[in-house]
Amino acid sequence: MIVITGASGHIGNNLVRILIERKIPFKVLLRREGKELAGLKIEKHIGNLYDSAFYREHINHGDVVVHLAGYIDLENKDYDQSYKANFEMTKIIADICLEKEVRLIYASSTDVLFHSENNGFYVERDVRKVKYNYPKTKTMATLYIKELQEKGLNAIILYPTSVIGINDYKGSQAGKEIIKASKKTFLPYVKGGYDFVDVIDVSNAIIEAAYSDLTEDVIINGHFYTLKELYKLIGKLTGKKKVMVYIPTLLAKFGTLFIKGLSPMMVEIVRDARPFKDPNTKLLLKENTPIEITFKSVLSEAGHKNKQKRK
Repeated sequence: MIVITGASGHIGNNLVRILIERKIPFKVLLRREGKELAGLKIEKHIGNLYDSAFYREHINHGDVVVHLAGYIDLENKDYDQSYKANFEMTKIIADICLEKEVRLIYASSTDVLFHSENNGFYVERDVRKVKYNYPKTKTMATLYIKELQEKGLNAIILYPTSVIGINDYKGSQAGKEIIKASKKTFLPYVKGGYDFVDVIDVSNAIIEAAYSDLTEDVIINGHFYTLKELYKLIGKLTGKKKVMVYIPTLLAKFGTLFIKGLSPMMVEIVRDARPFKDPNTKLLLKENTPIEITFKSVLSEAGHKNKQKRK
């Protein structure tokens, strides 16, 4: 039995739909009911996600736990919530997985990875060197799972890049930016870019991981685009001309003081991003969905939602 946390999130609700389609048995552990899973006939258990007793009741020997739940603090304003959701919850789940000899699939993030000189990557073991709440607390959780792996925990840590695609009910930051860019003519951009991966590809990779014996870290990446390349592609897909103006990083970070929803952390993530090359990726994801198809699905879903609002 696959046991899922974070099933109402972007990756989670798509994973659930694929499992239903493939008739793979699973259940979800939630803190509340929500529209994301409405109408789906699934086994749901509502409870306190910080209570070890809740997990002990619903996680059994032989299960596979997919831990997706967490908190993305893009504005870097709530360390306590980040620590609780990203580290404490993960620690509780990982401890129980070790205790009950359960395989754990943990969704970390490429935001915790540092690039090494040989084009590799690593997780910084000194969390004091990690600057912002989200990557800091995800790093803490990632390192804790690595510690338990040395004690016998059967786990694999996945590092998705920026996940985009269908059924984005809560509105991922990447999805929001793509939709906003599709509507604008004038688009300021900074140096840098990001890697985008389709949510369906990530979900399929998670299922592959659940049924594999792989315990090595795996990056789940897709296509790397600079912001300028990204805006050009959006212009091509929408048929709308885009006027792009380069903004120096320092000026962009200053501008986040006046633009709601943007933060210095987001500017730095884009500035520092580089393509990932992980040979292990192909072990879980044989091929990627073409980025044009993914972007079209994002824009199409946004258009459908706008039509529904007008009714």
